[in-house]
Amino acid sequence: MKHEIKENPHPINVLSLVGICSGCIVMGLVFTMVNASIPVIQQALAVPLHLMQWMMMAFGIINCALLVTSGRLADMFGRKKIYLFGLSSSGLGMLLGGFSQGGVGLIVSMSLAGLGNAILLPVSQAMLVSEFPETLKSRAIALWATAIAYAMALGPIVGGVISKEWGWRWIFWSMIPFFVISFFLIALFSKESKNTVDPPIGDYWGMTFLGVGLTAFVLLTTEFNRFSKLTNGILFLLTMGAFIALWRNSRRFPYPILLPELVRKRVFIAASVASACLIFYIWATFFLLPIYLQNVRYLSPLSSGLIMLAITVPVIILSPIVGRRYHSHKAWLFSLIGFIFLLISSILQGGFGEASSVVFIVITTLFFGVGYGLIYGPTATAAISVVPPYKAGIASGTYVTFQEIGGTLGLALVVTTVRLYSPLSVGFQKGGVGLIFISILGCIASLLLKRQKSN
Repeated sequence: MKHEIKENPHPINVLSLVGICSGCIVMGLVFTMVNASIPVIQQALAVPLHLMQWMMMAFGIINCALLVTSGRLADMFGRKKIYLFGLSSSGLGMLLGGFSQGGVGLIVSMSLAGLGNAILLPVSQAMLVSEFPETLKSRAIALWATAIAYAMALGPIVGGVISKEWGWRWIFWSMIPFFVISFFLIALFSKESKNTVDPPIGDYWGMTFLGVGLTAFVLLTTEFNRFSKLTNGILFLLTMGAFIALWRNSRRFPYPILLPELVRKRVFIAASVASACLIFYIWATFFLLPIYLQNVRYLSPLSSGLIMLAITVPVIILSPIVGRRYHSHKAWLFSLIGFIFLLISSILQGGFGEASSVVFIVITTLFFGVGYGLIYGPTATAAISVVPPYKAGIASGTYVTFQEIGGTLGLALVVTTVRLYSPLSVGFQKGGVGLIFISILGCIASLLLKRQKSN
C-alpha cells in the first residue's frame, strides 16, 4: 500500500500534466478538424486545391525546420518558457485563421500553428520526462499519447458538427479557450526545467543549416513539377550543401543541435524512420480521405467525420492496452504488426472509386486505425528511452522532426500524385502506390528495430 502511495503523482504534477497535454490535445484537434473541413473551406472561399495543400504544407515546413531548434532552445532557456510561447503562437494562428478571407490568410494561420506545434510536441515530451520520477515517466507519456489519440479521434466528427452548425470559421476560433486554459495551468503548476549538464551555448549555425536544408528539400519534393529544371537543380544543391554543412558542424561544434551519438544509435534511427513512415501515411490520408468522401462520394462533412472515426476509435482503444502490455524490447513486434495492417489498408484503398460502398471504406479505415494504434506509442518510447533525461529536449525534437518530415513528404508526394490525375478517383488509386511503398518501408524499419534491440 505504501508503495502505491509513493508512486502516485503529487496533485501539482497532475495539474501540470493536464496543462501539458491540453496544448497538444488542441493541436491534435486542429490537425484533424482542419483536414476534415478542407472541402468546406475550399468551397466557401473558392480556394484551389493547390493552395489548400500549401496551407498544410506551410504547417509541415515550419514543423520540420524548427522542431529540433525548439527542443534545443527549451533545453537552454527553460522548457516552460518556450512551451508558453508555443501556446501563444498557436492561439494567434487560430485567431487569424477564423478571420481569413483567402488562401494567403489560411497559409499564414497554419504557419503560426506550425510554429506552435514545432514547440509543443518536443517540449511537452521533455517536460514530462523532467516533471515525473522514473517510475512514473512511462505512465505520463502513455497518458500524453492517449490524450492526443482521443483528440485526433474527436477532430473529424467535431469539425463536421461545427462546420454544419456554426460555420467553418469556428473550427479555428473554438480552439482558443483551450489554449488559454493550457497557458494558465502551465504558468501556475509546471516547474521550470533546463539542460543543466551542457553549457547554454546555442548552435545557431546548425539551426540555420537545418532550416535551410529542410525548407529547400520540402520545396523540391512539393513543387518539382512546377519549377524549371534550373530551379530544381539549385534546390537540390542547396539541400545537399546544407545537410553536409550541418553534419560537419555537428562534428566540430562542442554542443551541436544534431547529436552525432543519436545518429549512431540504431534503435533511435530505426524507431524514428518507422514513426516517419506512420506519419507519412497519416498526413496523406487525413488530407485526402475527406476530399474523397465529400467530393467523390458526395457525403456530408458530418458523415465524413463519422466514417473517419473508424481510424481514430481503434487508436483510442489500443493506445492504453499497448501502453500496458509492451516492453521496449518488444516495440519492433508491435510496430511490424501495425505496418502489416497499414499495408492491407493501402492495398484496399487502391480499390476506392465513385461507387465504393461505405462498408468497404469503413473496413479499409479500420485496418488503418489498428495499425496506427499499434505503432505510435512503442516507436516513441523506444526512441526516447535510449538517451539520458538531460538531453530529452533535443532528442525528442530530433525524433519528432523525423515524424514531421515523413508527414510533409506524405502530403507533398501523395497529394501531388493525386492532383496530377483526373478524375479524383483515379488519382486516389495512383496515390495508393505511395502508401503501399511506405508501409513496406515501415516493416523494414521495424525489423531493424528488433535487430538492434540491445543498443
